[in-house]
Amino acid sequence: MRWVIVVFLFFMYIINYSDKAILGYAAVPIMEDLNLTYAQFGMVGSSFYWLFSIAGIIGAALSDKIGTKKMLTIMAIAWTVSQLGAFVIYSLPLLVFSRIFLGAFEGPFLATAVNHISKWFPPERRAFATSLVTCGSMGAKLMAPLLVLIIHSYSWRIGFGFLGALSLTWCILWMIFGRERPKNQVISDEPKEKMPKVTWAEISKVLLSANFILTTLAFFSAFWVLSWVFVWMPTYLTKIIQLSPMQMGYIVAGIGVFTSVGSVAVAALSDYVLKKTKSHRKSRVFVIGIALILGSIAFFSTTFVKSTAGAVIVLGLGLMLVNTVFSIAPQIANQLLPERKGLASGMLVGLANLAGIIAPVVTGFVVQLAGDNTQLGFNYSVILAASIVLIFSVIFLIFTNPDKQSQQVTQHLKMNA
Repeated sequence: MRWVIVVFLFFMYIINYSDKAILGYAAVPIMEDLNLTYAQFGMVGSSFYWLFSIAGIIGAALSDKIGTKKMLTIMAIAWTVSQLGAFVIYSLPLLVFSRIFLGAFEGPFLATAVNHISKWFPPERRAFATSLVTCGSMGAKLMAPLLVLIIHSYSWRIGFGFLGALSLTWCILWMIFGRERPKNQVISDEPKEKMPKVTWAEISKVLLSANFILTTLAFFSAFWVLSWVFVWMPTYLTKIIQLSPMQMGYIVAGIGVFTSVGSVAVAALSDYVLKKTKSHRKSRVFVIGIALILGSIAFFSTTFVKSTAGAVIVLGLGLMLVNTVFSIAPQIANQLLPERKGLASGMLVGLANLAGIIAPVVTGFVVQLAGDNTQLGFNYSVILAASIVLIFSVIFLIFTNPDKQSQQVTQHLKMNA
């Protein structure tokens, strides 16, 4: 049954990722239809994240109380309403409101999914299982040609409505076949008794620790790149690399396959090292830190690689390496606060997603400030993103060591149970 759960979450991730990515696929039609500037469209991309972080924290914490299955159901219903609402959007304020609403209910997804996975898999298998779920990004990118075809053959509203219909279908099947946890199996670090109450002082001690803060900053840098991908990569591929809309769709699909396969391999390596060493620093921190450093270098390389094929290759390599963080970093947060996995993952994802508020707006202004030299503006935005990733990942790699802290936190919570 646990692999059925993984399949369900995989398809939900496809919808989740597509909901974010479709704005970028439809960027040019939306800007032309609603007469938007680059800066205004950057604000639209940013608006998705205005409530994303706080809603992600609240929703993920709530999943500890009401159950992850119910929380996932609520989110799927809200996604359906938001995307089908595209048929009444004919102004910038309505588009912004729609993205705010969607972002608020997509905010808790990753943390809730990670929490749900933890109920079905032991610690040494969770990064691999989570990476399979996040392979939904591959499925979403494989859908890119279809979504681009729908958008350019019919309208961007039809494309949004199509995703709303997918959310509704998923929700119905999940309510019938989804399960909260295994019936007769206790995962090794799942408490057999009722979870102890954790005071805010105990929680804040973890959240203010260097390990949590540095993990959040590394995650923040990855989300900066992810926000750039969602909002601006399709425009970058069509305007700067000079691909047609359909070529862009196929390239996005190819990058998605490469990114997902690479991420699963790195996550499996991380789990293997954890199983052998029992060290989160060696298995999680080293893997994330090295992947982010290499990813930032590859991402930066897009600014001086001249050929189209070369630019696509280094872009895909950079995104693959950065993408490995999304399945591994939440495992560090969960290890630091094991009795409140939903809250721990929710805080990590919520705080890191503040990058989603900042990155699209900054990118839009950087591109617009370059005037007619759009290529220069996009290159500056890439250099900025790569620099943020490089700086935060180096600090994270050097100073993060969650092993000792997680042992102290677990012992303290057990004493107060």
